[in-house]
Amino acid sequence: MRKKLISLMIFTLFATCTSEEVIETIPPEVQEPTSTSSSSTTSSTTTLPEETVFATDEYGIELIEMKPKMKEQFDALIAFVEKRTGLTYTEYPKYELYTSNGYQEYNELSYLDNFEEDYEEGEWERAVLSENMWGLSTASPDAMKNLLVEYQRCASSGSYNLVDKVLRVPVKKNQQKFNLWEQSVLVHELTHTLQGQVIDLAGWYEEMKEKDDFSDYAGRRSIMEAQADLVQARWESGLDQYDRTEMNSQQPNFTCRVQLPTYFYIPNELYYSFGPQLVKQINSEGGMEAINEALYQLPTAEQIYAPEKYFSGEQYEDVSIKDLEVTDYNLIKEGTIGALDIPYILQDTIGRVASVKAAIGLGGGAWKDYVNSSDQLMMSLKMTGDTQTDLDEIYNAYMAWANAQNRFTGSQSFEGGILFTGETNVWISSDGTYVRMLLTQDIEIFNQISTQINNF
Repeated sequence: MRKKLISLMIFTLFATCTSEEVIETIPPEVQEPTSTSSSSTTSSTTTLPEETVFATDEYGIELIEMKPKMKEQFDALIAFVEKRTGLTYTEYPKYELYTSNGYQEYNELSYLDNFEEDYEEGEWERAVLSENMWGLSTASPDAMKNLLVEYQRCASSGSYNLVDKVLRVPVKKNQQKFNLWEQSVLVHELTHTLQGQVIDLAGWYEEMKEKDDFSDYAGRRSIMEAQADLVQARWESGLDQYDRTEMNSQQPNFTCRVQLPTYFYIPNELYYSFGPQLVKQINSEGGMEAINEALYQLPTAEQIYAPEKYFSGEQYEDVSIKDLEVTDYNLIKEGTIGALDIPYILQDTIGRVASVKAAIGLGGGAWKDYVNSSDQLMMSLKMTGDTQTDLDEIYNAYMAWANAQNRFTGSQSFEGGILFTGETNVWISSDGTYVRMLLTQDIEIFNQISTQINNF
């Protein structure tokens, strides 16, 4: 319900697509072996000359030079992306090429560099506490930070940064040409680069950041990733079976050093699974021109989950949520609830099908967070459904989530709802119009707000 812990600034490639459409591609050529070192003999000692570093990035990480044949390939890929999207670059794409290790190091250092400015004082600790109270994690703020650093390191094969507008991909060192895998990744990220030139994505991101409201992010991101996947699939469709096998064998092995929570990846299911399903329908109705037009839209996550809601233009209702008056608690933050928030919280407990089904029925929602002098959190939520059946699905999904968790030591009826007690206390209620929830670490709060709890 609050700012997601995962960085919003990087578009990343996690998987490639396939397509049956046969189109032109850049033919692979046999790469001549290149020597990376020489030796001179003095007695029996062999010495290696120092390698000349082409350039370094802002963090001092080595960059790889784009060789002349690579540049030819790069230009051909640019032309391919322009032809397949029907869009035109307004300026030559900015890029940085890294070794595999260098790319992972950049992802880590850039994330840490932006960390302090992304979160105000105490906001990170509250964000992690919120994850803990929802039962998503038991990690401390430091441990969660380390997990997210690892996620940034190992989760992508290439990226496009909305802010500095630079495409970044890892490539093999000391090669004269891009291999097939690298070309496929470049097609995907070049599509993002072109999207970023056609639409002022940097300005869009900065506006969301200034408002501290990223509710429009998930829908547009889904359309962008789906279009990039489609263009990438069309490039790969020009490869024969031998080249496809060769391309897959060239994929770098970016393994995570620690086990990452599965809910980290739930937003990616929206971007890379549900998004392509919607874009396939958009493409069927109006071709790439219609997809380009969709880039300018700001669809809701619900529209991505359920394409019929995209085509009907259905939007969320404005849900008003009143302040709660509780001794020593002050309102610290508030926002709206979108369809992605429901699977993000519920999916690991009740499964993808049930959580997405509940998300598709969301009419609208809002939340407010309060904090006391001991940095304890109280969170209030209020949601409505598109229909009475949808509201019941939302209520039943949250009830199933609560009933499935061993962390709650008991449950009881309270003011028309069910109160689940434990280290976090969760109250869930439905009055036929709204589903209301309250989460708090302090069970005594419920004695104070018994007259308010059904009316916020």
